[in-house]
Amino acid sequence: MDAVVVRGLEFEGNHGYSAAERRGTRRFRVNLVLERDLTAASSNDKISDTIDYFKVSDVVVKIGTQSTFRLLEALAGAMAVAIQDLYPGVTVTIELDKLAPPCPGVPAACGVRLTRQPRA
Repeated sequence: MDAVVVRGLEFEGNHGYSAAERRGTRRFRVNLVLERDLTAASSNDKISDTIDYFKVSDVVVKIGTQSTFRLLEALAGAMAVAIQDLYPGVTVTIELDKLAPPCPGVPAACGVRLTRQPRA
């Protein structure tokens, strides 16, 4: 399947299970794979026949910076819904990492990966 990818999108947000985590901002990184037939765009050079990664990046950053979630799963899920609102026929895979989470062993990142098929 053809795909548009966005790698290494970063923002600061107030997400975390504890109230203490939500009071301060943390850094997050998102990787997206947006699967869709890109045959038309590859031959006609029209943005209307592809996925505009500027629009996708904008909506992901807005959700990440203007909303608050306890779970990374909920944050990634909201991002997937918003992307599919823009592009209903797209299969969305989101990898969302919380950078330098407050965990034993000081991991560089912890995160989730969600894949959502087009909604019927």
